Amino acid sequence: MQALSRIVAFALVGLLLMLPVLSADDKDKKTDPPKDEGKKADVKKDDAAKKDAKKDEPAKKDADKKDSTPKAAGAKLPPRKGKFKDLETDKEAAEKKALRKSTFTAEVVAVVEDKKTLRLKLTIPYVRINEGQLQNYLKAQTPQQALQAQAQMYELATTQKQVELTAADDFKVRMGHPPPKFDDKGRARRYTQKELQELRGNDRLPGFPAEFSDIKSGQIVQVTLLQSKSGSRPVKRPKEAEAEAADDNLPKMSRIIIVADPKN
Repeated sequence: MQALSRIVAFALVGLLLMLPVLSADDKDKKTDPPKDEGKKADVKKDDAAKKDAKKDEPAKKDADKKDSTPKAAGAKLPPRKGKFKDLETDKEAAEKKALRKSTFTAEVVAVVEDKKTLRLKLTIPYVRINEGQLQNYLKAQTPQQALQAQAQMYELATTQKQVELTAADDFKVRMGHPPPKFDDKGRARRYTQKELQELRGNDRLPGFPAEFSDIKSGQIVQVTLLQSKSGSRPVKRPKEAEAEAADDNLPKMSRIIIVADPKN
């Protein structure tokens, strides 16, 4: 009996010692959220993060655009001097400016004898900016570096434009040089001053008289367009002076000077 009572006593003591541990486990179970609920919370957090990232994307794109914009776009370029001073920096602007002139030099591409029409090819100069030297100029740390970059920043470039023009009713054709003269044996002979004066005539025009039939493809000619009554501007011309424009809208040629013959 004593042994039995001792066993029962030990069992009761052990049970009493286990009660605090069991109650602590129950509390931990209550405080721990279910696994499914934890997963849902994680998904919600991920969705919120994605939404925030999407909101930030436009701002990042705008920042990227700002960074990709050339810093030189709004920069003030140094002044152009010498042969670059009066030239355009845009090819199309240079073409329009050349076609607004009352006198220009061009190469003859084609001659339409019966219509007294010439198709001309203009070689138009303009200024091209060397982007590498421009960046060097903007990043220059000393005046010497800036001057070196500035000296190589501008480059001379050319573009070509073809136009078709018709001669006015009272147009004149002249030659820059007198026609060759030969003696009885076929040898080239120089003109005397008196002969040259007689060839030039009395109309005070440059060069020597010529005919429209003397104009050939490949020649270089200087063309003067018909002037208005005020003499300050050419008559009405199309904006682009394209060959496809109506003949009535094209300016007429009042004078054509043959400057040079085709190169062989």
